[in-house]
Amino acid sequence: MTTSAKREALMGATDIVAYYYGEKTVCPDCAKDLAAPYYLIDSPESFTTEQVLDEAAKTAGINRNDEDSYTSYEFPKILYAEDLVDGETCFVCDCTL
Repeated sequence: MTTSAKREALMGATDIVAYYYGEKTVCPDCAKDLAAPYYLIDSPESFTTEQVLDEAAKTAGINRNDEDSYTSYEFPKILYAEDLVDGETCFVCDCTL
């Protein structure tokens, strides 16, 4: 069984496994760490990545439900297991996704 098949077997079809940010793939922890200081979000460790990104989107006036309305340079886009290739890693921390 390939790594992606194992990952998909463990995760649901709607589980977020990474984000596409500035045309780079980043893990959820790094996406949160990148977004929180940029959007001046206090105590990001108290929130999930999705909560931090929702607050950041609200601050930036971005509709996260319409990914065609912004680029990955403007805001991170969600990636699911089927969006990744075997062995893909986070651009920031190099962890395997």
